Amino acid sequence: MYQEQRLTAIKTYLSSHKSITIEEICEKLSVSKDTARRDLVKLEERGDIIRIKGGATLPSANRHLIDYKERRVTDGKEQIAKSASLLIHENHDLLMDTSSTVALIAKFIGNKHVNVITNSIDIVDVLGEYSNIQSFLLPGRFNSKNRNVTGPRTIKTLDDFKVDQLFLGACGISVEGVTSPDENEAFLKKKMMSCARQVIMLADRSKFEKEFLHKVCDMTDIDVIITDKYPDEEVKDKITENNILLVVAEDEKSEGK
Repeated sequence: MYQEQRLTAIKTYLSSHKSITIEEICEKLSVSKDTARRDLVKLEERGDIIRIKGGATLPSANRHLIDYKERRVTDGKEQIAKSASLLIHENHDLLMDTSSTVALIAKFIGNKHVNVITNSIDIVDVLGEYSNIQSFLLPGRFNSKNRNVTGPRTIKTLDDFKVDQLFLGACGISVEGVTSPDENEAFLKKKMMSCARQVIMLADRSKFEKEFLHKVCDMTDIDVIITDKYPDEEVKDKITENNILLVVAEDEKSEGK
């Protein structure tokens, strides 16, 4: 295998994993440790990786998020949204974050008597089809890329609300907590959490493999995590340690067969 092929293989592996070790490179690519180190040096020179003790990780700049409008509706996301909708009961007051997975809750919520506050244009649009749901769109500056409103006015208006449940999307989750690549989004998520009695995080399995610059919260601030597949053991242990309810849609789907 030529070096360029190995470099591509290493980057592909890192795109879906937090890091890679020298030993993993040797095993997967059948090369010596010296060759593995030379490959990592080359990738670091190009700015594609950060070398760490015993291996490498991706710099945060390479953990790109797909634009909101381009995010695909997957079976996993739909299963997460279905599981989340089962936690919603009559006469609940809800706050919904802008997220492609959270937006799917609107598809499965049904015509319940609930109040929904959101900064998402798409969520308000779907909820308009239900006669029993009162929906409130937060004010603020419209972000066409994310199809939501954000800014100081959005955050200030949240002072007027106290809700039963917050359904929150995640960009990155690790044992250190929840992170976001966008400072404004991180502050908005923090403010939303302060308004809710129960914080429910929706995250497909890929979100457990990402970390970004801006801290949103610690794991201790989350009450429920709904995902499509189990995260790795380290994150699972952290979830258990903090008494967070972990709902795995994959299990619920299997039980329903």
